[in-house]
Order: sequence, then C-alpha cells, then structure tokens
Amino acid sequence: MKLGQRLLVFYFLILGVVSWFVLDLVFGQAKPLVRQSAEETLVDAANLLAEIVAEDAESGEIVITSSLRQALNRYAGRTPDADIWGLKKDRIHTHIYITGPTGTVLFDSRGKDEGEDFSRWNDVHLTLQGRYGARTTRTDPEDPSTSVMYVAAPIRHSGSLIGVISLGKPGRAIEPFVQRAERHLLLYGGAALFGCLLLGGLLAWWLSRRVNRLRGYAEAVANDERPAPPAFRGNDEIRALADAVTAMRRRLEERARLEDNVSLLTHEMKSPLAAIRGAGEILQDEIRDPSLIRFTDNVIHESQRLSDLLDRLLAMARLEKLESLPDRKRRVSISPLVEEWQRSRYSLLAEKQLDVSVAGSDLHAEADTLKLALFNLLDNALRFASARTTLGVQVEGNALSVTNIGPAIPDYALARVTERFYSLPAPGNDKSSGLGLAMVNEIATLHGGSLTLVNTDNGVRATLTIPQH
Repeated sequence: MKLGQRLLVFYFLILGVVSWFVLDLVFGQAKPLVRQSAEETLVDAANLLAEIVAEDAESGEIVITSSLRQALNRYAGRTPDADIWGLKKDRIHTHIYITGPTGTVLFDSRGKDEGEDFSRWNDVHLTLQGRYGARTTRTDPEDPSTSVMYVAAPIRHSGSLIGVISLGKPGRAIEPFVQRAERHLLLYGGAALFGCLLLGGLLAWWLSRRVNRLRGYAEAVANDERPAPPAFRGNDEIRALADAVTAMRRRLEERARLEDNVSLLTHEMKSPLAAIRGAGEILQDEIRDPSLIRFTDNVIHESQRLSDLLDRLLAMARLEKLESLPDRKRRVSISPLVEEWQRSRYSLLAEKQLDVSVAGSDLHAEADTLKLALFNLLDNALRFASARTTLGVQVEGNALSVTNIGPAIPDYALARVTERFYSLPAPGNDKSSGLGLAMVNEIATLHGGSLTLVNTDNGVRATLTIPQH
C-alpha cells in the first residue's frame, strides 16, 4: 500500500471513529434536549394557567366556573394551523387536568377522569408536598410511543396551596421534532464527513505527489544520473528532506570522486614505486661506496614504506565503500590467524625477541575483515612493544583483545588514535601511516561493534568488540 493510501485509510479511520462517537453522543442527546425544551414550555404554561384558575377561587377552594370550563375546552379543541420550522401543527395535543388539595380530579380536558383520585401520581403528589412535580406515563405499557409527559404547578390562594394543575404532552407530539433533528444531524454530519474525506484525499494526494517527486529524484541519483534537485514551495519537512538529500548527494559525489582519485593514484603509483625499489636494490648490489650505500638503503626503505601506505589506502577505500558486511559471518578461529601473522612478521619478532600468547577460541565475524583487523592490531602492538616481552591475544565472549608491554598512550592522544592519519612515533621507529587503527575502527563499525584502547599498568590493551548475533 502506498504512503498516500495509508494516510487516507488512517485519516478515514480516525475521522470515522471520531464521527461515530460525536454522532452517537448527539443522537443520544437529541431526544432529551427536545423533551427538556417541551418540559420548560409546559412549566411556563402550567404556572400561567394556575394563576388564571386561582382568580376564581372562593373561600380557599378551587371553583371550576362554567366560563373557565368552556375556555379550557375551547382551548383543547382549537386548530392552531401553525407552521413550526416546516412542521405543521393542526391540533392541540396538551392534556389539562385540575385536582383539589386531596388529589381529586376537578377538571379533565378529555372529560374522562373527573372525580378520580390522582394523589398517587408523582406530578400531583410532589406538588402537594411543595416540590416540583412531573411524571411520564405510558397509556399502553407495552408501547413506548404512547408515553405522555406531565408537568404540574401549584394553585395558590392567599398564599395557601389549594390545588394542582397538570399539563401533559404526548410523546407523539414531540417525536416529529426529534426525527427532524436526527435527519438534520445525519444530513449535515454526512456532508461534513464527506467534506473531510475529500479534504483528506486531497491532502494524501498532495503529500504522495511531493514524496513521489522526492523518491524519483533519489532513484535518479542512485542510477548515477544527474537530475536537478526538486523544487518545493513552503518550508515544510518534505522540503527540508529534499534539501538534506541534495546535500547528501553532493557530499557523496565529492567523497566518491576523492575515493576514485585516491584509488586511481594509488594504482598508478604502484608500478613506479616497484621500479624505484628494484632499481635501488640493483644499485645496492653494484655500489661499494659507504655513503652511496646509505642513500640506496634509504631509497629502498622509503619506497617500501610508501608502497605499504598505498596498500593501506586501498584497503581503507574498500572498507569505506561497504555499507554493511555481507552475509558471510561465520565462526573464525583466532589461533591460525595469529600463527599466520607470526610467520609474516618473523624477522621483526626475532629482532625484538618477542613472544606471542593466545587465549580463547573463536569469534562469529566476517573472516576477511576480522583477519585485517587482527593483523593491524598486532602490527600496532609490535611497533610499541618493549624488547623481550610478550604480545597477548585473548578472546573472551564477543571481545578480541591484543595487549603489549611498552609505553602508554598519552592522555591527549587516547581519543584520537583511531582517527585517520593520526599516529604516534614508536621508540626507534619511524612514524606510521596512521591508518591501521582507523581501519580496525571502521571494521568494528561495519560489524556493529566498537574499538577501545586503554592503558594498563605496563602497556596498552586494544579491544575489538563484535556482537555475536
């Protein structure tokens, strides 16, 4: 799935979940809000009618006069013919009844319950106790749509409670308003959801388009093409990423050119150096003058040192071109590698009368680079080792350590000895190329490990740590 599609899917899921919660909450509140509005209107109307009924009271008792009865009956039979926000109202749905101080019905707008005892109904019962009285009752207990909401108001005369007037509103009269509110919510909610989805699609398309331009640019660079950097408007993260990719491309091109030049120069210098060394060796055999012999020895020595430096530069260039080690890691035994190194450095070891001790077995690593790292660590230890001492090689867990006895590394140089071309002069030896420990550090990085050098009581210990997974 493409990035734009993923963004659109996640955006739609988040929007859908939020919309579902919001609409569920709103739908859950629609009916109660309409009922609350209707109840508030009934309360006002009940209190108004209570004051009208109280005007006809005599001797602290409610009197249902013929004019009041006729007025209330005419009210119940009116045809409002009202248009309430698009809904037609053509009849009065409000049910009115008046009870005395004992709860006996004195007037019923439907003419059915006069003389009945309503003192147990909450609207009458609570109002007679001086509290707010209201109730909801179903005319058919099995049918929720037959519910009627009643609100009562006290009838007072000279400050005394003489009765209760109750107004009832059927649920069927309120339901059209609830349904209309729900329809509007669905309509507007659906339109808002569609609009947000459309905006999300446009946003995903816009982001995908920018990312695809950046991807195309990166692919062109990977194919050794020289495309123009993509131009993005604004200062967002994608433009910053494009600028970073362009800067990385230029740095890599500069580095690649430098590496290619170094490799080319190194290869070109190998043959002249070999010729110079061969000529020096021939001259050395022919010359008998001691002063000239010293010069020929210097030519041979320096040409050999320069050849070794070129070999190290080539090895370093090959290492730096690797992004990671190939999948050729295996168990590598250390002892045979140390023996091979001893044979190749036999004369130097004999000159200093050095011994080599090996402890431990093997490491899980890439064989060729591990061999190169071990040889460089041993060469470095050999250069700085004191005469008639022992070089120690130890494998413990995932760490390979090489220890020598000799001068310590100065504190100022400890953090820099793994830098390229940085080296310290060894006693009685020329300054090295400064690439040996740099190569070991590069190999450690390729393995996902590390190289550390610490001073011991009488020398230096270099530890190459390689994760064993």
